[in-house]
Amino acid sequence: MRRIDPVLLLFSAAVLAVTIQKGIVLAHPGNFLLFRDTFHRLVSGADVYNPPAGEMTGFLYSPTFALLFAPFALLPLALGLLLWNGINALTLYWGVTRVLPARAARVALLIVFLDTVRSLQNSQTNALMAGLIVLSFVALERERAIPGAAAILVGTFTKIYPVGAGVLGLMRPRPVRFLGVFVALGLLFAALPLVVLSPASLLATYREWWSIIQRDDALQGQSVMRFVSAMVGSTVPAFPLQLAGTLLLVAPLIAQRVCGSDARFRLRWLCSLLVFSVIFNHQAESASFVVASTGVAIWYVTGSPHWWRTTLLGLVLAFETLPHAFFAPADLYKQVIGPNALDAVPCLLVWLVIQYELWRWPRSSDEPKISPRETLANLA
Repeated sequence: MRRIDPVLLLFSAAVLAVTIQKGIVLAHPGNFLLFRDTFHRLVSGADVYNPPAGEMTGFLYSPTFALLFAPFALLPLALGLLLWNGINALTLYWGVTRVLPARAARVALLIVFLDTVRSLQNSQTNALMAGLIVLSFVALERERAIPGAAAILVGTFTKIYPVGAGVLGLMRPRPVRFLGVFVALGLLFAALPLVVLSPASLLATYREWWSIIQRDDALQGQSVMRFVSAMVGSTVPAFPLQLAGTLLLVAPLIAQRVCGSDARFRLRWLCSLLVFSVIFNHQAESASFVVASTGVAIWYVTGSPHWWRTTLLGLVLAFETLPHAFFAPADLYKQVIGPNALDAVPCLLVWLVIQYELWRWPRSSDEPKISPRETLANLA
Protein backbone atom coordinates (compact mmCIF):
# COMPACT_ATOMS: atom_id res chain seq x y z
CA MET A 1 0.00 0.00 0.00
CA ARG A 2 1.44 3.35 -1.07
CA ARG A 3 2.00 5.82 1.76
CA ILE A 4 0.25 9.18 1.45
CA ASP A 5 2.63 12.13 1.47
CA PRO A 6 2.18 13.94 4.82
CA VAL A 7 2.86 17.26 3.08
CA LEU A 8 -0.06 16.56 0.74
CA LEU A 9 -2.22 15.96 3.81
CA LEU A 10 -0.97 19.25 5.27
CA PHE A 11 -1.86 21.18 2.11
CA SER A 12 -5.25 19.46 1.92
CA ALA A 13 -5.97 20.30 5.56
CA ALA A 14 -5.10 23.94 4.85
CA VAL A 15 -7.51 23.99 1.90
CA LEU A 16 -10.30 22.61 4.08
CA ALA A 17 -9.55 24.90 7.03
CA VAL A 18 -9.41 28.08 4.94
CA THR A 19 -12.61 27.10 3.13
CA ILE A 20 -14.44 26.62 6.42
CA GLN A 21 -13.01 29.86 7.82
CA LYS A 22 -13.76 32.07 4.81
CA GLY A 23 -16.67 30.29 3.14
CA ILE A 24 -18.74 29.15 6.13
CA VAL A 25 -17.74 30.94 9.34
CA LEU A 26 -17.14 34.38 7.81
CA ALA A 27 -19.15 33.74 4.62
CA HIS A 28 -17.12 36.38 2.80
CA PRO A 29 -14.18 34.89 0.89
CA GLY A 30 -13.09 38.21 -0.62
CA ASN A 31 -11.66 37.84 -4.10
CA PHE A 32 -13.59 34.63 -4.70
CA LEU A 33 -16.83 36.61 -4.57
CA LEU A 34 -15.37 39.17 -6.97
CA PHE A 35 -14.35 36.47 -9.45
CA ARG A 36 -17.73 34.78 -9.06
CA ASP A 37 -19.72 37.96 -9.63
CA THR A 38 -17.54 38.88 -12.61
CA PHE A 39 -18.28 35.56 -14.30
CA HIS A 40 -22.02 36.17 -13.94
CA ARG A 41 -21.64 39.72 -15.30
CA LEU A 42 -19.69 38.40 -18.27
CA VAL A 43 -22.26 35.77 -19.27
CA SER A 44 -25.11 38.25 -18.81
CA GLY A 45 -23.45 40.77 -21.13
CA ALA A 46 -22.94 43.38 -18.39
CA ASP A 47 -19.85 45.56 -18.04
CA VAL A 48 -17.16 43.37 -16.48
CA TYR A 49 -14.85 46.14 -15.26
CA ASN A 50 -17.34 48.83 -14.25
CA PRO A 51 -20.15 47.20 -12.25
CA PRO A 52 -23.06 49.28 -10.96
CA ALA A 53 -22.99 50.85 -7.50
CA GLY A 54 -23.36 48.31 -4.73
CA GLU A 55 -21.56 45.47 -6.56
CA MET A 56 -17.96 44.39 -5.97
CA THR A 57 -15.35 46.25 -7.99
CA GLY A 58 -11.64 45.81 -8.65
CA PHE A 59 -11.55 42.99 -11.21
CA LEU A 60 -8.21 43.31 -13.05
CA TYR A 61 -8.01 40.05 -14.98
CA SER A 62 -8.90 39.17 -18.56
CA PRO A 63 -12.37 38.24 -19.81
CA THR A 64 -10.94 34.80 -20.57
CA PHE A 65 -10.17 34.30 -16.87
CA ALA A 66 -13.70 35.40 -15.99
CA LEU A 67 -15.08 32.72 -18.31
CA LEU A 68 -12.69 30.02 -17.09
CA PHE A 69 -13.96 30.69 -13.56
CA ALA A 70 -17.26 29.02 -14.54
CA PRO A 71 -16.68 25.70 -12.68
CA PHE A 72 -16.23 27.58 -9.41
CA ALA A 73 -18.92 30.24 -9.97
CA LEU A 74 -21.72 27.82 -10.83
CA LEU A 75 -21.37 25.75 -7.66
CA PRO A 76 -22.77 26.73 -4.24
CA LEU A 77 -20.43 29.22 -2.57
CA ALA A 78 -18.73 26.90 -0.05
CA LEU A 79 -18.30 24.07 -2.56
CA GLY A 80 -17.00 26.40 -5.25
CA LEU A 81 -14.55 27.95 -2.78
CA LEU A 82 -13.35 24.49 -1.72
CA LEU A 83 -12.69 23.58 -5.35
CA TRP A 84 -10.95 26.92 -6.02
CA ASN A 85 -8.71 26.63 -2.96
CA GLY A 86 -7.95 23.03 -3.83
CA ILE A 87 -6.95 23.88 -7.41
CA ASN A 88 -4.67 26.66 -6.17
CA ALA A 89 -2.86 24.71 -3.46
CA LEU A 90 -2.68 21.36 -5.24
CA THR A 91 -1.44 22.84 -8.52
CA LEU A 92 1.51 24.25 -6.60
CA TYR A 93 1.98 20.95 -4.76
CA TRP A 94 1.85 18.97 -8.01
CA GLY A 95 4.29 21.29 -9.77
CA VAL A 96 6.90 21.15 -7.01
CA THR A 97 6.64 17.38 -6.61
CA ARG A 98 7.05 16.91 -10.36
CA VAL A 99 10.13 19.12 -10.67
CA LEU A 100 12.02 17.90 -7.59
CA PRO A 101 12.91 14.53 -6.04
CA ALA A 102 10.58 13.54 -3.20
CA ARG A 103 12.67 14.65 -0.23
CA ALA A 104 13.67 17.98 -1.76
CA ALA A 105 10.06 18.60 -2.80
CA ARG A 106 8.82 18.12 0.76
CA VAL A 107 11.33 20.62 2.12
CA ALA A 108 10.48 23.15 -0.61
CA LEU A 109 6.74 22.77 0.04
CA LEU A 110 7.19 23.27 3.77
CA ILE A 111 9.11 26.48 3.03
CA VAL A 112 6.22 27.86 0.94
CA PHE A 113 3.40 26.47 3.10
CA LEU A 114 2.60 29.57 5.15
CA ASP A 115 2.74 31.77 2.05
CA THR A 116 0.36 29.36 0.34
CA VAL A 117 -2.08 29.59 3.24
CA ARG A 118 -1.94 33.40 3.11
CA SER A 119 -2.74 33.34 -0.60
CA LEU A 120 -5.67 30.98 0.04
CA GLN A 121 -7.02 33.24 2.79
CA ASN A 122 -7.16 36.05 0.24
CA SER A 123 -8.80 33.74 -2.33
CA GLN A 124 -6.00 34.85 -4.63
CA THR A 125 -4.57 33.24 -7.76
CA ASN A 126 -0.93 33.40 -6.68
CA ALA A 127 -0.38 29.78 -5.63
CA LEU A 128 -2.02 28.74 -8.90
CA MET A 129 0.33 31.04 -10.86
CA ALA A 130 3.40 29.58 -9.16
CA GLY A 131 2.19 26.05 -9.82
CA LEU A 132 1.39 26.75 -13.48
CA ILE A 133 4.82 28.26 -14.14
CA VAL A 134 6.54 25.25 -12.55
CA LEU A 135 4.28 22.81 -14.44
CA SER A 136 5.03 24.60 -17.70
CA PHE A 137 8.71 23.98 -17.01
CA VAL A 138 8.00 20.29 -16.34
CA ALA A 139 6.02 19.91 -19.57
CA LEU A 140 8.61 21.72 -21.68
CA GLU A 141 11.43 19.66 -20.19
CA ARG A 142 9.54 16.62 -21.41
CA GLU A 143 9.18 18.34 -24.82
CA ARG A 144 5.40 18.56 -24.52
CA ALA A 145 4.77 21.90 -26.15
CA ILE A 146 0.96 21.91 -25.98
CA PRO A 147 0.50 21.39 -22.20
CA GLY A 148 3.51 23.64 -21.55
CA ALA A 149 2.09 26.46 -23.63
CA ALA A 150 -1.40 25.92 -22.18
CA ALA A 151 -0.10 26.22 -18.59
CA ILE A 152 1.69 29.47 -19.46
CA LEU A 153 -1.35 30.90 -21.22
CA VAL A 154 -3.78 30.12 -18.40
CA GLY A 155 -1.44 32.09 -16.17
CA THR A 156 -0.96 34.87 -18.73
CA PHE A 157 -4.68 35.43 -19.18
CA THR A 158 -4.91 35.69 -15.40
CA LYS A 159 -1.95 37.83 -14.29
CA ILE A 160 0.11 38.47 -17.46
CA TYR A 161 3.56 37.94 -15.92
CA PRO A 162 3.55 34.13 -16.42
CA VAL A 163 4.12 34.90 -20.11
CA GLY A 164 7.79 35.17 -19.14
CA ALA A 165 7.84 31.39 -18.80
CA GLY A 166 7.53 31.28 -22.57
CA VAL A 167 11.30 31.82 -22.66
CA LEU A 168 11.61 28.29 -21.28
CA GLY A 169 10.01 26.98 -24.45
CA LEU A 170 12.50 28.90 -26.58
CA MET A 171 15.33 27.15 -24.72
CA ARG A 172 14.17 23.69 -25.83
CA PRO A 173 15.25 21.80 -29.00
CA ARG A 174 12.34 22.98 -31.20
CA PRO A 175 11.69 26.62 -30.31
CA VAL A 176 9.90 27.46 -33.59
CA ARG A 177 7.39 24.67 -33.03
CA PHE A 178 6.78 25.88 -29.48
CA LEU A 179 6.30 29.45 -30.69
CA GLY A 180 3.75 28.30 -33.26
CA VAL A 181 1.84 26.28 -30.67
CA PHE A 182 1.98 29.19 -28.21
CA VAL A 183 0.58 31.71 -30.72
CA ALA A 184 -2.16 29.35 -31.91
CA LEU A 185 -3.27 28.50 -28.38
CA GLY A 186 -3.00 32.16 -27.39
CA LEU A 187 -5.44 33.16 -30.11
CA LEU A 188 -7.78 30.38 -29.00
CA PHE A 189 -7.64 31.49 -25.36
CA ALA A 190 -8.24 35.11 -26.37
CA ALA A 191 -11.30 34.10 -28.37
CA LEU A 192 -12.86 31.86 -25.72
CA PRO A 193 -15.28 34.55 -24.42
CA LEU A 194 -16.92 34.56 -27.86
CA VAL A 195 -19.06 31.71 -26.55
CA VAL A 196 -20.97 34.34 -24.51
CA LEU A 197 -20.05 37.67 -26.17
CA SER A 198 -20.30 39.12 -29.66
CA PRO A 199 -17.01 39.96 -31.41
CA ALA A 200 -17.67 43.69 -30.92
CA SER A 201 -18.41 43.25 -27.21
CA LEU A 202 -15.31 41.12 -26.70
CA LEU A 203 -13.12 43.68 -28.44
CA ALA A 204 -14.55 46.46 -26.26
CA THR A 205 -13.96 44.35 -23.16
CA TYR A 206 -10.31 43.77 -24.08
CA ARG A 207 -9.88 47.50 -24.68
CA GLU A 208 -11.22 48.21 -21.21
CA TRP A 209 -8.91 45.58 -19.70
CA TRP A 210 -5.92 47.15 -21.43
CA SER A 211 -6.96 50.57 -20.17
CA ILE A 212 -7.12 49.29 -16.59
CA ILE A 213 -3.68 47.68 -16.90
CA GLN A 214 -2.20 50.97 -18.10
CA ARG A 215 -3.80 52.92 -15.25
CA ASP A 216 -2.17 50.56 -12.76
CA ASP A 217 1.31 51.37 -14.07
CA ALA A 218 1.57 54.11 -11.44
CA LEU A 219 1.46 51.53 -8.64
CA GLN A 220 4.59 50.24 -6.92
CA GLY A 221 3.30 47.30 -4.90
CA GLN A 222 5.51 45.42 -2.46
CA SER A 223 8.39 45.62 -4.90
CA VAL A 224 11.95 46.76 -5.39
CA MET A 225 10.52 50.04 -6.70
CA ARG A 226 8.76 50.76 -3.40
CA PHE A 227 11.87 49.85 -1.41
CA VAL A 228 14.05 52.21 -3.49
CA SER A 229 11.45 54.96 -3.17
CA ALA A 230 11.43 54.53 0.61
CA MET A 231 15.23 54.69 0.70
CA VAL A 232 15.54 57.89 -1.37
CA GLY A 233 12.52 59.54 0.21
CA SER A 234 10.56 60.14 -3.00
CA THR A 235 8.69 58.07 -5.54
CA VAL A 236 10.92 56.69 -8.27
CA PRO A 237 9.46 55.71 -11.66
CA ALA A 238 8.91 51.97 -11.92
CA PHE A 239 9.83 51.44 -15.57
CA PRO A 240 13.62 52.07 -15.38
CA LEU A 241 14.00 49.62 -12.49
CA GLN A 242 11.76 47.05 -14.19
CA LEU A 243 13.75 47.40 -17.40
CA ALA A 244 17.04 46.98 -15.54
CA GLY A 245 15.66 43.90 -13.77
CA THR A 246 14.47 42.41 -17.06
CA LEU A 247 17.87 42.94 -18.69
CA LEU A 248 19.56 41.26 -15.72
CA LEU A 249 17.05 38.40 -15.93
CA VAL A 250 17.76 37.58 -19.58
CA ALA A 251 21.47 38.49 -19.67
CA PRO A 252 22.69 35.02 -18.60
CA LEU A 253 20.57 33.41 -21.32
CA ILE A 254 22.38 35.47 -23.94
CA ALA A 255 25.85 35.26 -22.43
CA GLN A 256 25.59 31.56 -21.58
CA ARG A 257 23.69 30.24 -24.60
CA VAL A 258 25.68 27.02 -24.56
CA CYS A 259 24.32 26.32 -21.07
CA GLY A 260 20.75 26.28 -22.35
CA SER A 261 21.20 22.56 -22.97
CA ASP A 262 21.86 22.01 -19.25
CA ALA A 263 18.70 21.04 -17.34
CA ARG A 264 20.16 22.40 -14.11
CA PHE A 265 20.81 25.78 -15.72
CA ARG A 266 17.21 25.93 -16.93
CA LEU A 267 15.94 24.94 -13.50
CA ARG A 268 18.01 27.69 -11.89
CA TRP A 269 16.65 30.23 -14.38
CA LEU A 270 13.12 29.06 -13.48
CA CYS A 271 13.91 30.03 -9.87
CA SER A 272 15.09 33.43 -11.08
CA LEU A 273 11.90 33.98 -13.08
CA LEU A 274 9.65 33.11 -10.13
CA VAL A 275 11.38 35.56 -7.81
CA PHE A 276 11.66 38.28 -10.47
CA SER A 277 7.94 38.04 -11.25
CA VAL A 278 7.13 39.38 -7.78
CA ILE A 279 9.92 41.71 -6.72
CA PHE A 280 9.75 43.75 -9.95
CA ASN A 281 5.95 43.62 -10.18
CA HIS A 282 4.27 46.99 -9.57
CA GLN A 283 1.09 45.14 -8.51
CA ALA A 284 2.78 42.79 -6.04
CA GLU A 285 1.12 42.44 -2.65
CA SER A 286 1.85 40.32 0.39
CA ALA A 287 -0.19 37.41 -0.96
CA SER A 288 1.86 37.47 -4.18
CA PHE A 289 5.02 36.33 -2.44
CA VAL A 290 4.12 32.66 -2.61
CA VAL A 291 5.38 32.90 -6.20
CA ALA A 292 8.73 34.35 -5.10
CA SER A 293 9.09 31.97 -2.17
CA THR A 294 8.54 29.04 -4.53
CA GLY A 295 11.55 30.21 -6.52
CA VAL A 296 13.57 30.70 -3.33
CA ALA A 297 12.59 27.25 -2.04
CA ILE A 298 13.54 25.44 -5.26
CA TRP A 299 16.82 27.37 -5.38
CA TYR A 300 17.59 26.44 -1.78
CA VAL A 301 16.89 22.70 -1.99
CA THR A 302 18.72 22.24 -5.31
CA GLY A 303 21.91 24.00 -4.22
CA SER A 304 24.90 22.81 -2.26
CA PRO A 305 24.48 23.34 1.50
CA HIS A 306 26.23 26.49 2.73
CA TRP A 307 25.64 28.58 5.83
CA TRP A 308 25.11 31.72 3.76
CA ARG A 309 22.36 30.04 1.71
CA THR A 310 20.57 29.06 4.92
CA THR A 311 21.03 32.61 6.21
CA LEU A 312 19.41 34.04 3.07
CA LEU A 313 16.51 31.61 3.41
CA GLY A 314 16.17 32.64 7.06
CA LEU A 315 15.97 36.31 6.04
CA VAL A 316 13.22 35.51 3.53
CA LEU A 317 11.25 33.69 6.21
CA ALA A 318 11.88 36.42 8.81
CA PHE A 319 10.93 39.42 6.67
CA GLU A 320 8.46 37.94 4.18
CA THR A 321 6.74 34.90 5.69
CA LEU A 322 6.66 35.08 9.49
CA PRO A 323 5.46 38.72 9.86
CA HIS A 324 2.05 37.52 8.65
CA ALA A 325 1.84 34.65 11.14
CA PHE A 326 -0.75 34.88 13.91
CA PHE A 327 1.91 35.28 16.60
CA ALA A 328 3.66 38.24 14.90
CA PRO A 329 2.69 41.78 16.00
CA ALA A 330 0.32 43.17 13.37
CA ASP A 331 1.91 46.61 13.54
CA LEU A 332 5.31 45.18 12.55
CA TYR A 333 4.15 44.65 8.99
CA LYS A 334 1.76 47.58 8.76
CA GLN A 335 4.15 50.21 10.06
CA VAL A 336 7.64 48.92 9.23
CA ILE A 337 7.89 46.11 6.70
CA GLY A 338 4.97 46.93 4.40
CA PRO A 339 5.51 50.68 3.86
CA ASN A 340 9.19 50.10 3.05
CA ALA A 341 8.72 46.86 1.09
CA LEU A 342 11.25 45.14 3.33
CA ASP A 343 9.65 41.81 2.44
CA ALA A 344 11.05 42.24 -1.07
CA VAL A 345 14.63 42.87 0.10
CA PRO A 346 15.70 39.32 1.10
CA CYS A 347 14.03 37.99 -2.06
CA LEU A 348 16.06 40.54 -4.04
CA LEU A 349 19.27 39.31 -2.38
CA VAL A 350 18.46 35.71 -3.31
CA TRP A 351 17.62 36.80 -6.86
CA LEU A 352 20.96 38.59 -7.24
CA VAL A 353 22.75 35.45 -6.04
CA ILE A 354 20.84 33.37 -8.57
CA GLN A 355 21.81 35.78 -11.35
CA TYR A 356 25.45 35.59 -10.27
CA GLU A 357 25.33 31.79 -10.33
CA LEU A 358 23.74 31.79 -13.79
CA TRP A 359 26.25 34.29 -15.13
CA ARG A 360 29.21 32.18 -13.96
CA TRP A 361 27.70 28.87 -15.07
CA PRO A 362 29.13 26.23 -15.03
CA ARG A 363 32.09 27.71 -13.18
CA SER A 364 29.91 28.65 -10.23
CA SER A 365 31.26 27.34 -6.96
CA ASP A 366 27.70 26.54 -5.94
CA GLU A 367 26.48 24.20 -8.65
CA PRO A 368 23.21 22.43 -7.80
CA LYS A 369 23.55 19.33 -5.66
CA ILE A 370 20.81 17.63 -7.71
CA SER A 371 22.46 16.07 -10.70
CA PRO A 372 21.14 16.24 -14.29
CA ARG A 373 20.25 12.57 -14.04
CA GLU A 374 18.12 13.15 -10.93
CA THR A 375 16.43 16.20 -12.47
CA LEU A 376 15.62 14.56 -15.78
CA ALA A 377 14.58 11.28 -14.15
CA ASN A 378 12.14 13.17 -11.94
CA LEU A 379 10.67 14.89 -15.00
CA ALA A 380 10.32 11.64 -16.95
